Amino acid sequence: MSAWIAIFMDSFRHLKARKLFWITFSVSLLVALVYASIGFDEKGMSVFFGWKHFENPIVREGRPEAADFYVKIFTDLIVRFWLAWVALGLALVSTAGIFPDFIAEGSIGIPLSKPVGRLRLFLMKFTGALLFVALQVGVFTAAVFLAIGFRVGEWNFTVFWAVPLVTFIFALLFSVAVFLGVWTRSTLFSLLGAIAVWVISWFVHLMEDGLYAVAYTAPRSGISVDMKTGETRKTDEEQETASGMAKAHAALEAAGSPLPKTRDCTMYLSRLIKMKERDSLLSGISLDEAMAGRLRDPREREAQNEAAKRHSAWYVFGTSSIFAAVMLSLAAWIFCRRDY
Repeated sequence: MSAWIAIFMDSFRHLKARKLFWITFSVSLLVALVYASIGFDEKGMSVFFGWKHFENPIVREGRPEAADFYVKIFTDLIVRFWLAWVALGLALVSTAGIFPDFIAEGSIGIPLSKPVGRLRLFLMKFTGALLFVALQVGVFTAAVFLAIGFRVGEWNFTVFWAVPLVTFIFALLFSVAVFLGVWTRSTLFSLLGAIAVWVISWFVHLMEDGLYAVAYTAPRSGISVDMKTGETRKTDEEQETASGMAKAHAALEAAGSPLPKTRDCTMYLSRLIKMKERDSLLSGISLDEAMAGRLRDPREREAQNEAAKRHSAWYVFGTSSIFAAVMLSLAAWIFCRRDY
């Protein structure tokens, strides 16, 4: 146990010594503060603790739409863009050099001289790096939890699902960085490789989501799409799924199965955060639609909800875990067999 604690503290000190750790931590607190500055009164909502006010007869104090809107800002905006992109990107930049620096000549000699197996040493360094993201997201989510509680009177503990979920997404990308870092001993190569896998995975699953919408969601909503002209036509009856689009979607979904599901993991958070049941006009619609004042009809809403829940937890997290396990197994094999 003492060896684990020593490695954890060494990893934490290594990260804390870097300026980027404190930059990311400070920006996270700033984003949380901006979120907490959003308030509601009898006329509408305000930002920056009342500095700017927006009159709105629907999203105002005392109405269920205000609570819905406030939580959607977190799930549809902050999680999707700050936690899932900016914070993770900064975390990768901060941690990409952990293993290349660790196995550099003259750095690894002392840890290897201690009575700790190489595999244990490898796993402790990897787990210690995850502490960086868990700590950052944990503090940020705690601030969001308090903001929701004080602003709309709901103490929603399900928002803390963001901590393990974002840490899991980081572990998927960091496993690539670890493998490339141990293999090449290059911080730059490990960082660029992890970012490349991240972008490819995101793009493939974004295309898969788009194909599913055209092949299944649109027909179920009574929308037909002319693939030659791009024109859409809405009817009162459910349309048939084009076999060509269905096959194209199936092929792309199969191609994306071995990849880490970073985008799907982020979208899955909306299924884990349980909002209080209320008679709200914003129930079942996204933040984008709420901001645009666009309300879907019940059939379209049902088709969209079905599309959002089409992937099981095994597909999202199970196959992603297999990807990370393969990357870490290869990295551990190189780490344990290489002479230093």
